[in-house]
Formats: sequence, C-alpha cells, structure tokens
Amino acid sequence: MKKLLVLCLALCLTGCGRAAPPRAADGMTWSKDWVTLGNVIGVDTPEGLTARESSDALSADGMYYATWSAGDAVPYVNEYGEDAQLYDAQLYVLLSGYASTEKAEEGMEELLSMAAERYTIEETKTEAYNGQEFTIITYAYKSETNPYAQGVSALGTYGNYNIIAELSCRENFEGDALELLEDFLEHCHYVA
Repeated sequence: MKKLLVLCLALCLTGCGRAAPPRAADGMTWSKDWVTLGNVIGVDTPEGLTARESSDALSADGMYYATWSAGDAVPYVNEYGEDAQLYDAQLYVLLSGYASTEKAEEGMEELLSMAAERYTIEETKTEAYNGQEFTIITYAYKSETNPYAQGVSALGTYGNYNIIAELSCRENFEGDALELLEDFLEHCHYVA
C-alpha cells in the first residue's frame, strides 16, 4: 500500500501519466516533438530559437515553464555570485493554472500591474497569434543589475491559465525582439 501511495504521488508531482491531447485548438495534430507546458501549450520551436529547458517541477501548483535562447552564450556571474550562461536573447515562458477563468483574469490584471512597476514600458498593444490574444509590452529594464537591456513580453489568458512569454535581449542582440516573439507565438498551439 505504501509503495502504491508513493507511486501515485510521484505521478502527480511529475505530471506523468497525462496523455497528450490528440489535436490542438487550431486543428493541428498534437506532436510529440513539440515542447509542452502542462499539455496545455505545445510549441513547435521556430527557426532562430533553441529549446533549452522545460519543467513540470511545479505542476502540483499548476505552474509550468520552459526556456529558449537565441545567439551565442557567454559565461556570466549573476548578482548572487552564481555562474550562468548569458545568451544574446533568452525567452522564458510560464504557464500558471487557476481554479477558474475569473481567477486567471484577476491574476492577469496583477501581472500587468507588476510589469508597469518593473519595466520602463515603451509600447503596449493587443494582438492575436495563432488564435490566442495577448497583451504585448515592449520595454527597457529599470534594474541596473540586469544583464539584459531590453525586452518584449506577451501576456494572455487561455481558459483558466495565464501565459507569460518574456523575451529578454542583450544590447548587442542583432535581431528584432518583437518579430522574434511574434514568430514564437505563431508557433504555439493550445489544447482544444
């Protein structure tokens, strides 16, 4: 009995045992090659980005994240003295689940408010990418310890989930951050 309980707990915490959906909301067949976040989002990684990490470690709390990068990495020591790899551009995606759509929408309002405090916002717009609506904000970082100079984020609600995609770029990034994020969002597929 104890072994069965441990096995059930392990399955719940890792997200294992959940089958991928057969189709995405856009009609595409759900691909095992996509980077998935909680079987809610499947990302067909676009050209110019490299998938780096995907984690369901916080799935018991309804949170999932994944990262992608663009450009070359250089060694970097952060403000806490930890070694890291710093890419020309880094994309972080966080999927957060809520008890209801209303709670997700309330959470989104809080996230947008926090963005206004954290960034020097240059532009805000609302656009749809592959059928999903996002608020897009372009900004510069206020923090002087942040190794990235600028960024662009997409914030949206899908059912009872909030999606945050944040692309941070170093000063020497030669691409167009907004175009890169928009291309990424067009490659995102959502559970039907």
